[in-house]
Amino acid sequence: VLPGSEADYNAWHSLEHLAERLAVPGFLRGRRGIAVTADDPSVRYFMMYEVTDPSVLVSEPYLARLNDPTAWTQRILAAYLAPCRTVCRVRASLGRGLGGWCGAVTVSSPGAALDYESVLDGVLDLPGVVGAHALEGDPELGQMPTAEKRFRESQGAADTTVAAAFLVEGYDADLTGDALAHLQAKVGMHADDRGSTATLYRIQHVVGRQD
Repeated sequence: VLPGSEADYNAWHSLEHLAERLAVPGFLRGRRGIAVTADDPSVRYFMMYEVTDPSVLVSEPYLARLNDPTAWTQRILAAYLAPCRTVCRVRASLGRGLGGWCGAVTVSSPGAALDYESVLDGVLDLPGVVGAHALEGDPELGQMPTAEKRFRESQGAADTTVAAAFLVEGYDADLTGDALAHLQAKVGMHADDRGSTATLYRIQHVVGRQD
């Protein structure tokens, strides 16, 4: 988001957006992280929502929210820069709860050799790591021309997608950063990594459905 809009963005996401999304049937948990290793505005924030099934993200209740953005949402969307928005399927997930730090490797061109489970082999054994996850992106699902999507496009911020994402979660910034570098190297062995990113995030807020 635009630098002058960050305080408004964080308040909006924590006070309105997370609750709004978690009210949709099928949503389980949402979180936001802020980058600590990159100045690139396109990877400044990390937002992830977990749902019971990908069909939740094309369901009528969810689309109703996307087609009726609040005034606060519209103000925030007008401040978006280079949004990347992808529905992913979990291909492998290991660990013990959530970490306060999350390293994310995204891949734009996975290549034929990408083996999701092999990329995660041994990652959970690294110092400070509490979780590791492999996600396969779907370039089509959830990309309907909703009111929110059209609004972002009208502001010059069209959505992009990723082909795959790999996450490592930890309890220490330096250790999670080391694990991120290890994970990025493993991804590079299994994928065409042109256009990939590797970013370390400090998790700012997590909300579960029970909250």
